[in-house]
Amino acid sequence: MTRGIFHCPDCGGDREYRRRQGRNFFTLFFIPVIPLTKIGGEFIECDTCKSRWNPGVLDVPTTAQLAQMPAMLLRMAIAQVLRSGDYTDPSARSRAVAVVQQAGVAGYDDAALNADLGRPFDEVRVEMARAASALAPEARESILRAAAEIALSDGRLSASEEETLAAVGVDLELTRVQVTGVVSMARQESGH
Repeated sequence: MTRGIFHCPDCGGDREYRRRQGRNFFTLFFIPVIPLTKIGGEFIECDTCKSRWNPGVLDVPTTAQLAQMPAMLLRMAIAQVLRSGDYTDPSARSRAVAVVQQAGVAGYDDAALNADLGRPFDEVRVEMARAASALAPEARESILRAAAEIALSDGRLSASEEETLAAVGVDLELTRVQVTGVVSMARQESGH
């Protein structure tokens, strides 16, 4: 039996849950006495309302996860863009750390940036695509714009940086028009 926090659809908020599995019991005078065999699949039971759900309900983000999502997506987008350009450029790195700290990740530093840069590209893309739909389009555009501004901090965008910004835009579920507009605005602001 596993315990944790999930978003209960019946309660409408974050609640504690137990992961359980059905069982057959030996009964004595209609009183279950000895557990026998497991039957059926696993289910999630809300500790508050006692509703039972398919384990897929755990894929819905909790309030705490939603609160952390913009900063997490920002970190991933910035790491992807830095990796496609000169990730050793001191101005781009310091700007990246400052932007993530301003987004609410107080302990973010150069070591954390290196850890983000070391994550596999495909893994990050899948995680970004899964999390992006929970944010409003304006928030996703803001994340892409911050990544574009960091890419532009060391000069004009390289072809690799432009391709990466386009891929990040796709992962953030933005249209090609939105990506083009956001990158153009970042270019205008930077003067490149």
